[in-house]
Amino acid sequence: MNKNLSFQSHLFLLKLGLFKLAQIKSICVAINQSNINVYKKYSQSDIDKLLATVDYLKIDDIKVDLEFIQKIEVSRKAYKSNSSNQINYFINLDNGYEKYIEAMKSKYKKELRREVRRFYEAFETVELVYFNQQDEVSRFMTDMHIIHNKSWKNGTLNELETDTLNELVDKRLWLGAILYANGEPISYMHGTLNSDDEYLLIHNGYDDSSKHLKPGKVLISKIIENHMQFNIRSIDFGSGSSVYKKIFCNDANDIYSALITPKRSKYSFLFQVQAWLDAFYLIVKRTSERLNLDHKLRSIVRKS
Repeated sequence: MNKNLSFQSHLFLLKLGLFKLAQIKSICVAINQSNINVYKKYSQSDIDKLLATVDYLKIDDIKVDLEFIQKIEVSRKAYKSNSSNQINYFINLDNGYEKYIEAMKSKYKKELRREVRRFYEAFETVELVYFNQQDEVSRFMTDMHIIHNKSWKNGTLNELETDTLNELVDKRLWLGAILYANGEPISYMHGTLNSDDEYLLIHNGYDDSSKHLKPGKVLISKIIENHMQFNIRSIDFGSGSSVYKKIFCNDANDIYSALITPKRSKYSFLFQVQAWLDAFYLIVKRTSERLNLDHKLRSIVRKS
């Protein structure tokens, strides 16, 4: 078993939809597509030993491998945000920007062009700035937090550390982008850029006061348009079915995400509680959609 494992401090959140009910400090081992080949070699005994040293394994968006999934889940408690594997949406730019735009649905194409034009007309100056050097990390972190603290995601950046970005920059694997309007940071996006020219999104956000101008969509649109500046061949948005992903993305594949813990641990109980909360929230969500109250409820949650 690999002795150089990276144990991570992590906040396990009990949530009801977007409401945070409790935060529990925990220790986990993060398994993702960048290190999955190491863990695929683990025997059942290796996995048992690994789980004895941490609260749970945090598996993020790995390509579906049934043999590994069966081995990692056997006789253990697994929490998944849904009962089946998820869909991973991404943008394929192999054929260039023009071909990508040509293939986009007509209604999305018109909507996007209108929103980009409207955004630029609303400000005297608009600038897209990229960050990928050591001396740029500090400015990116500062401006990213300014945006984040004005966004509906406020408070969800607890895993991001400057040291983490510095390590990625040292390996030439990181790219950040911020959209400025009249000199003020208004939208950000950052992620890893691997040797296959795949840009994997880590986090994005926008100033909520300007959401009517769609700054997040404008930023993504400009990154796609300028993709050859950093030789980006694909942009991976991860799991989830947000509307913006369906607008932009032209490709998808199945992925697997889960939290894994021994069945008799306290986290096994917490996973079960979260599963009950998810089921209750789904009932509330479906009911609100039938009554056309979903937008109003989402607005209330974001302001709370």
